[in-house]
Amino acid sequence: MPIDLASDDPTLRITNRHGEVLPFSRGIMATSLLATGLHTEEAYRLASIVQESLHDGRARHDSDELVEVACDVLRAQPEGEQIVRRWLAWRAVRRSGRPVVIVLGGAPGAGKSTLATRLAVRLEITRLVTTDAIREVLRTVVPAAVLPELHASTFEIVDTTKADPFVAFDRQCEAVSNALGAVASRLVTENRSVIAEGVHLRPGALTEALSDHPMRPVVVERVVIAPPSVHRSNLASRRNAEPLRDGDRHLQRFDHITAIQDHLVAQAKTAGIPTMNVAESTALTQDLVGEVVERLGQVAA
Repeated sequence: MPIDLASDDPTLRITNRHGEVLPFSRGIMATSLLATGLHTEEAYRLASIVQESLHDGRARHDSDELVEVACDVLRAQPEGEQIVRRWLAWRAVRRSGRPVVIVLGGAPGAGKSTLATRLAVRLEITRLVTTDAIREVLRTVVPAAVLPELHASTFEIVDTTKADPFVAFDRQCEAVSNALGAVASRLVTENRSVIAEGVHLRPGALTEALSDHPMRPVVVERVVIAPPSVHRSNLASRRNAEPLRDGDRHLQRFDHITAIQDHLVAQAKTAGIPTMNVAESTALTQDLVGEVVERLGQVAA
């Protein structure tokens, strides 16, 4: 069920920490709860209970009272204390004033795009940048004679017959990662959070590129991986759902794609970037939010 962001209650007014008086929005309340990992329907149900609980004879509450009521409602649920901790932690991140940069690398078909889209909704991050888009822009300004790897399909430039099968792939990734680093730096300068995803993200590259940024962004990187059966199924589903992407080529070169995944996992291990198995983790959002909160603590220290 989609969240109705326009579900304002004109009979309830909330005074925020800036002194602004705004109508209570059940939709916005539900959206904030998504960062805890709750399903959409459950988040909306709990937001409705918060709304009902605020109808205590007063038409106006301050933000502290809203938080207190919301925490009481959440604590009454199964695993309520954990939900409360996650919700308060994410509020602390949002109130910190620091931009959040989430980086999801991984081989084609591992599940990066699906995860990035879900996180964008759950974490209310409205900017999502893909390395495919960055590569297409670079292709218009960098001739094939200068960087031929940039103009080839990612999985087709892996040559498993060579001693180093990934020379061309790594050059392609370096060019795209550098360009994406510039885009991310600009967004962070404007204090805008962003999710970046794609196969061309060299593990650790964006963390390194933003490490000295004056805005001190909270950067969280993961390499998304999938076991062979899930990976192949994802590619088959993509072939059927997105026929213009010529998904048969991906399935025909599945050995190259799994080789790319192994290569990225090895790079991630060297760079100290965790992997995220989409087939095993049942708490992807909580994992990432927890990492954001941890990084926030490190930045604030």
